[in-house]
Order: sequence, then C-alpha cells, then structure tokens
Amino acid sequence: MFEDILEERRLNGEFRYCLRARDEPAFKLNKRRTPSQIKEHVMNSDRVQYAIEQACIETKLPRSEVMAEASAILDEMAHNQNMGAIRSFAFVLVKIFKALYQRIYVNVDGIQKVRGMVKEYPILLMPSHRSYMDFLLMSYVFYHYDLPLPVIAAAMDFLGMKFVGWLLRNSGAFYIRRSFGDDHLYWAVFTEYVQTHICNGDSPIEFYVEGTRSRTSKSYTPKFGMLSAALEPYFKSHIPDVMVVPVSISYDRILEESLYAYELLGVPKPKESTSGLFKARKILEDDFGNVHIYFGEPISIRKYSEGLVDRSLHNLAPRYIASLTNQEQDLIKKLGHHMVLTHQKHMVVSPWNMMAAVLMQCQEGISVRQLAKEVEWVKRQASNMGAYIDWPASETAESVLRANIKLHSNIVRVNTDDVVELVSVAPPAHTKATDAMMITAGQHLMLSLYRNHILHVFVRPAMIAISVNSCTSERLSIDDLFTKYCFLEQLLSKDFVFVPGSSRIDFDLSLRTLTHTSGIVMELDEVVIGQSVNKLTTFYSQMFEPFLLGYWILCQYLLSNHPNVAGKPLAKTQKTVVKETQMLTARLLQEGVIKQHYEILSLDMMNNGLQALFHMGAVIKERRDGVVYMYPNTRQLSNVTENLAKFIDVPRLPAVSINIHSKTVTVNAKL
Repeated sequence: MFEDILEERRLNGEFRYCLRARDEPAFKLNKRRTPSQIKEHVMNSDRVQYAIEQACIETKLPRSEVMAEASAILDEMAHNQNMGAIRSFAFVLVKIFKALYQRIYVNVDGIQKVRGMVKEYPILLMPSHRSYMDFLLMSYVFYHYDLPLPVIAAAMDFLGMKFVGWLLRNSGAFYIRRSFGDDHLYWAVFTEYVQTHICNGDSPIEFYVEGTRSRTSKSYTPKFGMLSAALEPYFKSHIPDVMVVPVSISYDRILEESLYAYELLGVPKPKESTSGLFKARKILEDDFGNVHIYFGEPISIRKYSEGLVDRSLHNLAPRYIASLTNQEQDLIKKLGHHMVLTHQKHMVVSPWNMMAAVLMQCQEGISVRQLAKEVEWVKRQASNMGAYIDWPASETAESVLRANIKLHSNIVRVNTDDVVELVSVAPPAHTKATDAMMITAGQHLMLSLYRNHILHVFVRPAMIAISVNSCTSERLSIDDLFTKYCFLEQLLSKDFVFVPGSSRIDFDLSLRTLTHTSGIVMELDEVVIGQSVNKLTTFYSQMFEPFLLGYWILCQYLLSNHPNVAGKPLAKTQKTVVKETQMLTARLLQEGVIKQHYEILSLDMMNNGLQALFHMGAVIKERRDGVVYMYPNTRQLSNVTENLAKFIDVPRLPAVSINIHSKTVTVNAKL
C-alpha cells in the first residue's frame, strides 16, 4: 500500500502546509531540551570528562586547552534543530520535489508502525544511501506525517557550503568526520552526543549503515562504528530497548548518475559548494520519475539479542568507558548485514532496471519489440527470486518500455529503425574529458548503475549458474559445485553483500530455486551439465562476466610486477595499483584483446577486487611511514588467477609490462 505524498501538494500548494500546526508524538521518557542544553550535558558527562583527563595526561597540555578543544569539536558537530528553519526548508523542498519527481511513494503501514513506536522507544533510522536526496526525502516524509524530525549524521562535505550548511544544521544535521582514527577525545564527544539523544529520546537518530553513498547503485558492506555507539546504551542497560527501522529508497532515475559514472572512472567529484548548487539548478527542468520509500519492519534490539548477549557483564565497569564484549560485537556485525539485506529485499525494481540488464548485454542495439520480449523474460526471473517489481498493470510492455526510454533519453534513444541504442553522453563540465574511450565508458557506467540495482536479486543463483555454464565435464557433483560457489563468493565479497557463515544456506536455497524454476537438472546429487546449460545460465554468466574479467586483469597486472632488488614483488600503494590496472585495462580494450565491457574501467570494481584478493591471502599489505603498500603473494595469486580463468573466456597474456613514466602499456602477446 504505497501512497503518493506529492499528490496533495500539487492540489493545495505549499504555504499553508508549511505553516500548519503539528501534533508530533513524543517519547514517553523525554525531557525536552534545547540544542544548547544537549551540548551542555555532553560537555559535563562522565565520558567526556574522563576523555579530557586522559588527553591531559597523554599530551601534557593544560586542562583548559583540552576543554577548549572538546568544546570546539562539539560546536563543529552539533545540530541546532529549530522549527522556523524546518518550516522554511519544507517550503523549498516541496517546490524542488514537485519539479524533480512525478510521485514520491511511501508505504503507509510502515509509517504507522513508526508512529506507534515513537512514544515507547528510542528510534534508530537506517535508510539505504544512493543519493544526496536520501536524507532530504526522509526529513520530508517525517514532516509530512507529523512525526518528530530525525537528527541526521551528515558528512563534513556540507559544512563548508555557505547558507546550505547552516540550513541543514538548523534542520537537524549533525556533522561528523569520515574517520576518527585514534582521536579518543573526538570519539568520546561523538559517542556521548549520539547516546544522549538515544537515552533521552530527543529525536530519532538517522544514519547510513553503509557509511557513504553508493556510487554504483549496489549496496556496500556495512560499517559498524556508528551502530556500536548507538547500541551501547542498551548493552550497558541505560535503556530497556531500542527500535531499529530499515528504510529502502528506490529511484527511477538518480540525480547524480553522470557524476557517479565519471567518479568511478577516477574523475574527482566537484567540491560541494553553494555556487555549484545554484549552477546545477537547471536539473529542475528534468524529469526524474518516481521515488519509492519503504519503511521495513522495526526491529527490537531486546528481542533481536535475546539469548545472544549477557548485559550483566558490564555491571562492574564504569559505564562511560567504551567497551563491548565479543558477543555484542558479533551481534552488531550480524545486525549490520541484516540491515543491508533488508534494504535490498524491499528495493523496488523498475522496468528500466530490467531494461538496463538486457541492454548491457546488447550493446550493439536491440529492437524495441525484441527488448520487450527479453524484459518480460527477465521480469519473470526476478519475480521467481522474490523481487518487488513496479510494473504498470494496464499498459502493454512496449508502451512501458517507450515511457522509460523517454525518461532516460540522456542514455538511450530509439532510432529510425526502431532499434534502442546508446546515445552520446556529454560528460559533466568539471570532468574536462576528451578521451573517446573514457566518454564511452561513462555512457556504459551510467547504464550499469541501473542494471546494478537488480544484481542483488540474482547474484547467489548466478554463482551456481556460472559454475554450471563453465563446466567442461558431463556432470558436476554438489560438493564440487559448492566449492566453486564459495570461491566466487570470496571473489565477489567486496562488490556484493554476503552474510558471514551463511554460504551453505544461501547455496542450498539458490540451488533449490534454480532446479524448481530455471531448468537446472539434478540426478543422484549431481548436476547434469548438458541438460542444465540454458538461456538463464548463459544470461547470468554474461551479467556477472565483467566483474570476473575485471578481477582477472587485476590479477594479471599484479603478477606482472617485476621483483625489486630483494627478489620479492615491488610493493605499491592501493591507489597506484588500481590506477595502473585501469591503464592496462584501457589498452586491452583499445587493442580489442578483451571483450568490450567498458564498466571494467571502474576504479570501484578494481578496489573491491584488490580487497577481496587481500582477504583471500593473494595480496599482502605492509605499512611504511604510515602508508599502506601492497604486493602479491605470487603462489596464492597464481592459484586464484588459474581458478578464475576457468569461469570465463580469457585471452592468453604470457607477459605484461607497464611503463608508468611514458604512460604506455606493452602486451607481449598476440591472441
């Protein structure tokens, strides 16, 4: 039951809406405090006072200087939420949303559950994070339904924006650094600031468990720092319970699609600024379709942790010293993964997501009629996997496709022969991109953003399908298939989210699904390969082939590193490794040595591949003067490369060398 919250605004305007009286439910134990009173509490808390004492001992600085530093941290961090700024902001946001979006859908039953919880429990809101619009939409939804406005953990990027930074702070944003390192004073101020909001129930706390915006439209693996700080009051019995609410936000069209594509290619994002925001106002003339906001089932931490943690272990320790047991840390990791998988489960799949999945495999073009057939087929497969698909019930498939092509006319068009093809996309002005290959790659990466939105639906069965499709024998035992599945899961573990320890459960469920719906034939606990290779296994293999090919090129690059004088491979920084791998990939694409999967030029894919290789023991890290360097564990990396080549068609590259100074790549081989 989704409700369009823009419909009433289009009929009745904004002025009265923003000035109307609000009847907000409040947490039953809340004692109303102003932002300055909250700051005063933080500075006087045992935690911050203890951290100040420790800092004085470590730095030998006078207490007054450390106090001033703690106060400066808090002033930089704290929100100044007030209703006047919120009403003004709401007036502006309604106008912006009406210009950008056709509809903003919200599931009403989810909102009603949140309303019922607000009076009884502190609330943690954990939305997915794929656009800067996420936190604006969340605040607007809570304003619309007369719920307490959340305070939002925001990155420091916005703080430097004149007026905008002030407006966000006054609307409930509190600014935190991306990493605190070993700054114990900052940790203490941050932790106390978050926890006092939770314990007193001042406002719902909103933060992103993935840590940052996804530039790829895939979910990131969860981060646990903020989650640990938020749940510590429960573990230490300060509060009887906390309710965690997952929120999935799905966009028909992403506002930053072009910026993301070039950022993935290595073009630095433009610095957030008020002048840049005004320059970008022409986007208000574009149509960005619909937004779906789904509030998932609230999770009681008391029930979630029942039988898994023992809170009495904290009874004898001072409660202001940050410490969580191993059980509690494991629970936080489990909850973080659960949140991300819940986001994925409730993502709305649009027709364009399925169109993009087909178009990524038909880069030379496909007729509208054939595209409609293929999208209908993909829709059936996605439905079999449990995806929620937003498909207009009363329209023909062809009319739905043409409407989506019109919405994304900056990426695709229909030519005079009724064939859908990619259009030439002008790169953003700040990129100054002139290289034809990078511009082409930008086009493909923009399209891949929308294909990526649906990959989580298919990734687990796809790892089985890839193993079946690449098998050279007549039969494949369940045990061998599971071994292949686990290898692929390890490789893909940084590009996709898998719950640690759930490999066997995921494998068995995916195999059952494939045998029941997708033509995988089993006899005596073996897969009959000849009868099991079909359109679906081929489609899955081609869908995930770019990732495996990108990893394989990364492996080839690492193996080609010449040894240093000590006889071991030359160590390089991660940034150097991925940049030089991108150079090699570009040359291989130019020479036609590998398939034209331009998305493998993505630095994000290479970084994820490098991290996966590190966790597989194929890459070794070492720290020198505070800088992390990486070099291959040649034997293990060779094994990984050999196994990887069994899943995809790869060219023979016996030797590869890169001359960084001349920026040239030499491939000493011919296909």
